[in-house]
Amino acid sequence: MADELRLLAVFKSGFRDLLDKASRSIGSSQVRAAAFVALTEDLYRISGYGQILAVARATEAQLHTITEAPLAELNKLLAEPAAFLSGERGLPADATNEPRRKTLFRDEAEFFKNQQNLTHFQALHRVETAANLLPRTGFNGREVAPKFPQLGAVLGEGSADPKTLAVLAKKIAAMGPEIERQPDPEAVAWQFEAELADAARTRNIQGTDKLVKDQTRRLESFAAAHPEESESMFIGAYYMGHSRKGYEYKIITNAEGHELLATAADVLSNPRTKAGNTPVPPLGIPEWAIDPEAPTERIPVQGFGEPEGSPTGGLGLEPRVEVMGGETLAQARARQRAQRLHRFLLDSIRSVTTHDASGSDGPPKPEAEGKHTAMPLAPQFTLAVTIDFQTLAGQLNTTGITDHGLSVSAQDCRRIACNARILPIVLNGDGVPLELGRTRRYFNRAQRRAIAVRDKGCFNPGCSMPVNRTEAHHLDQWSAGGRTDVSRGCLLCVRCHVAYHAGHFRITMIKGLPYVIAAKSTDPSQIPRRNWIFHPMADALAV
Repeated sequence: MADELRLLAVFKSGFRDLLDKASRSIGSSQVRAAAFVALTEDLYRISGYGQILAVARATEAQLHTITEAPLAELNKLLAEPAAFLSGERGLPADATNEPRRKTLFRDEAEFFKNQQNLTHFQALHRVETAANLLPRTGFNGREVAPKFPQLGAVLGEGSADPKTLAVLAKKIAAMGPEIERQPDPEAVAWQFEAELADAARTRNIQGTDKLVKDQTRRLESFAAAHPEESESMFIGAYYMGHSRKGYEYKIITNAEGHELLATAADVLSNPRTKAGNTPVPPLGIPEWAIDPEAPTERIPVQGFGEPEGSPTGGLGLEPRVEVMGGETLAQARARQRAQRLHRFLLDSIRSVTTHDASGSDGPPKPEAEGKHTAMPLAPQFTLAVTIDFQTLAGQLNTTGITDHGLSVSAQDCRRIACNARILPIVLNGDGVPLELGRTRRYFNRAQRRAIAVRDKGCFNPGCSMPVNRTEAHHLDQWSAGGRTDVSRGCLLCVRCHVAYHAGHFRITMIKGLPYVIAAKSTDPSQIPRRNWIFHPMADALAV
C-alpha cells in the first residue's frame, strides 16, 4: 500500500530539479515561456486538488486520533526519506489509541495546524473546503456528498484555481440564510452554484466576485421588498469623540447618500471640472493680528505662508497639501480628496444655515441661479439611477442601480425621480437609446451617459476601468462617414483603446450591445464576449 505514496515521494524529490531545469531551458523563447507558464499552472491546480483530497482522506481516517509513536516515526522517516525512497524501510504501522485516553489533537484542524505550521483559521479553512467540495465516507460507511458538487467537479477538472473555488464555496454557504427564504431554495442554490462554477472556469477572481455581488443583490431583491426599513435604524451622523486627529464623526447613510457623497468627491477631485479646478482661497492673516503701527510694506499679504512655485503644484496637490514623511503621492492625493469633500460639506452647511443680508431666517437667497457667496464650491453633479419603466410606474418592485453599482429600492427610485438634480435613467424593453445622427462629431454628455449606463465601464472583457476613466469610441470612423450614435459607440479605457487600434481584438454590435472577439491566440473559438466584471450575468455568444 505504500507503493503509491513512495511514488509521490520520488516525484517530490525530483520535481524541484525538473522545474529548475525546465526554467533554464527556456532562454529567450516566448513560446517555451508560455508553455512553462501553462504547465506549471496546471501542476499547481492539480497539487491544490491533491491538498484538499488529502484533507478529505484525513477526516475519513480520523487523523486526530493518531498516536504519538507512529507519528514521530513517520515524521523522522519523511524528514530523511532516502531509506523510504529506496524501499529499505516502509511506513510505520498504525497503533490503536487507548480507550478514554485523550487524543493528541482535538480535531483534524488542530492536526494540520501543528503538523503543517498553519494558523487555526487556515487549518479550519482546509477542513471546511474538503467538506464543501469533495465526497467523503461517513462514520457508518456511507458516502457523504459534498455540499457544492458542481464546484467540486471544477476542482477535479483542474480548470480553476483551488483557492478561488474554496472562497466561492464559503460565499455560497454564507448566502444560505437568504437562499432559504426563497420560494424554491434548492433550485435557487443549484442555479447560483452552476453560475459560479461556469464563471470559475472562464473568469478571474474579480469577475466571479462581481457575479457573487450580483447574486446577492438578486437575493436581497427577492427576500426584502423594503430593505430601507433596516437602514433607517442606523442612518445618521454620530459624534465619536475628540482625539489627536481632531473631532471625529461617523456618518452612516443609504445608497442615495453614498452616491451623492461619492459623486461630489469625484467632481471636486476632477481638474477638468470647474469645482475641481477652483483654487482654494489662500490663508490670509487676520486683522486682529496686524500691528496698527506697522508700515504698509511690512504687513503680510494674502497667502504669505504659501511661497510661489510650490513644488506640490505639479503633482496635482494644492499648495497647502504637502506629502508627509512616509506618505506616497497617491496617499497624499487621497487625503486631499477627503479634505475637499470635507470643505464641501461644511460649505454646504454654511450655505443652508447662514442668514441672508436682510437678517431673515432660512437659507440664503442665491445671487444668481446655482451661485451664492457663502458657497464658493458649487459643483453641478447629478445622481443617476437606472431603472426599468415598470419599476418607475409602480408595476414592479425590482431595484435600481446607481452609477457606482449600488442597489436602490423601488420605493426610493420612485421618490428619487421627483427630486431636483436626480436623473432617473429609464430603460425600455431593449434598453436602446435614441440616435443623434451625424449632426455632431463628438458624443455629447447625454450620449456618454447612455453609453455608460449600457457598458458600465471599459467593455473589453477583464478590464476593470470605471466609467470616469474611459473614452467614447466610434465603431465607425466619423471621418469615413460613421454616425455619432449610441448604438455605434462604446467605452474603452486608454490602454484598451490603443490595443484595439493595434488589432488585438475586434468589436461587434449584437442587438444594440457591444461584444469583443479576442485574437485567435487568446480565444481560438472566436466567441463574442461582454466584460464579465461589469456584466457578470452576460453569457458568451456561440458563433
